Amino acid sequence: MRYQLRNSEFHLTPSELRSLIEYSPSLRDRLLVSLFVYTGIRRAELQQLRQDDLDELRRRLVVRYGKGGKQRLLYLPATLVEELARHAATQQSRFLFPGRSRGLMSLRNINYLVSNAATTAGVRNPNPRYKNVSPHLIRHSFARNWKRAGGSLESLQKILGHASLKTTLDIYGTEDQQETERNYHTMISQLVTTSTAHP
Repeated sequence: MRYQLRNSEFHLTPSELRSLIEYSPSLRDRLLVSLFVYTGIRRAELQQLRQDDLDELRRRLVVRYGKGGKQRLLYLPATLVEELARHAATQQSRFLFPGRSRGLMSLRNINYLVSNAATTAGVRNPNPRYKNVSPHLIRHSFARNWKRAGGSLESLQKILGHASLKTTLDIYGTEDQQETERNYHTMISQLVTTSTAHP
């Protein structure tokens, strides 16, 4: 069976993710991108977030409309909670990130806001299949950077809202393309050094 590249093998680095936040053109966009970066939330889940889903005291979000109708909790940095609370207070809508007419923001618009921040920051999608940076790429990036930092895969399963740990292991338990490339160059450099030392 021929091996095929999986989208989950590609991710952005922590510095690239910080650039997405930094170069977001407005406070709303910066907060929206920050939620993707700091939680790995799905695009449709973010779209459905309501103001009362933000628990400022406990520094967390309640995702009420997760995949498969499941709810879960997402934890947030203190500074992001404070900024989200201030942002929410200015919105005349029940949604945390309302679209036109105070209703749901369109998924297409969410894609555009993320892609626009990436273009402004000069961050490109490392996956050769895609041109634009997307919310799902940021989700993969959250998971890959979590794993690289030594984070618990069981915790990652709960944060991402996977139905089982097996799903998390199947998607993120293997090496990503950057690790494969790094390992290749490490081994080749040793081979070249050995060959030079023994002509």
